[in-house]
Amino acid sequence: MAPVTVVLQALVIVLVLNILACLVRVVRGPAPRDRVAGVVLAGTTGAASLAVLSVIGPLPSLRDAALVLVALALVLTVTMVTARPR
Repeated sequence: MAPVTVVLQALVIVLVLNILACLVRVVRGPAPRDRVAGVVLAGTTGAASLAVLSVIGPLPSLRDAALVLVALALVLTVTMVTARPR
């Protein structure tokens, strides 16, 4: 196994641990804005992990799924910002 593959696999593990930490914030978040921020961060981190997995594995279509997750996170962020009470 190439050293680059080992580093990328370790990166995926770190990203998955980050997703788990985000989900803890979603469950325990004191305010709805904290929960939404946790979901957005988990989505973009999931997209990063899918992009890394598409490089490691034989499924280049994971890049497309990563792009879809980033687009959904963008829509959620824009919705959260525009729906904010002033």
